[in-house]
Amino acid sequence: MIIEVKNILSASFKKCGEIKRINIFCQLALLCFLLTGCSYEVLHYSDKNNASYSSNNARVASVPSSGYHRVQGGDTLFSIAFRYGLDYRELARFNRIDAPYVIYPNQKIKLSGAKTVVAKTSNSTAKTTTSTPTEVKKTPPKTATTSTPKTVVKEPITDTKDDKPVGDWSWPVDGAVVRGFSNAGVSSKGIDIKAEEGALVKAAASGTVVYAGSGLIGYGNLVIVKHNDIYLSAYAYNERILVKEKQNVKAGDSLAVIGGKGEDRPLLHFEVRRDGQPIDPVSVLPRK
Repeated sequence: MIIEVKNILSASFKKCGEIKRINIFCQLALLCFLLTGCSYEVLHYSDKNNASYSSNNARVASVPSSGYHRVQGGDTLFSIAFRYGLDYRELARFNRIDAPYVIYPNQKIKLSGAKTVVAKTSNSTAKTTTSTPTEVKKTPPKTATTSTPKTVVKEPITDTKDDKPVGDWSWPVDGAVVRGFSNAGVSSKGIDIKAEEGALVKAAASGTVVYAGSGLIGYGNLVIVKHNDIYLSAYAYNERILVKEKQNVKAGDSLAVIGGKGEDRPLLHFEVRRDGQPIDPVSVLPRK
């Protein structure tokens, strides 16, 4: 009888030991699961953050070998011209697109024949200059009896471009220029300005928003403002855009909230184009 009781007690203790071991194993497994889940979240967040800014390298794109650009959703004629460093007026004329320059997805825009207009200004002066048209002397009409062929004198083509003065330029944000302008190769076609976190990006001059989106590779959230038919200004790497396309803005109006690229935050990339060509923004901005 005593032996049977001992056997029963021994079996009970063994079962209790197994239950304890099972409980400990379950607890360890749960702890490992929780630690693995936390680790995944941190790594996932880091990868996502790096991917958002890995392609941010603002530059003028090379014209494709085909000579065409296929219109994507969100493209405008202004953004396409800006992408390739072309004058949008020449691009529109070459593709026979009339104002207000409506384009459609999958439309082929020919780039190879569009030429940029060279600014007729000395050095880096960005002020517009007006030239007096050459006076053409009118000669009396020839009589019908003469056999001499008429010499046709072409009148100067009247340019209907909006060349009204831009007015006074102002800095888009308060801050220090940490990267200057360079027109060599694929270098920066504008300037990078370091500012305060949450700063509002302001319009450098009055105009109309002709692009507001993130379709241009390397510019992040981008706003382009047309000031007249000569000047455009661009504001890149924004955290959030506050305006819409076709919206009229005045100098000093808020366009976006400053963002940045990678670890360079807060940072604004600012460009000015004259007749489609990048110029040093410092040449038009007031001295600090």
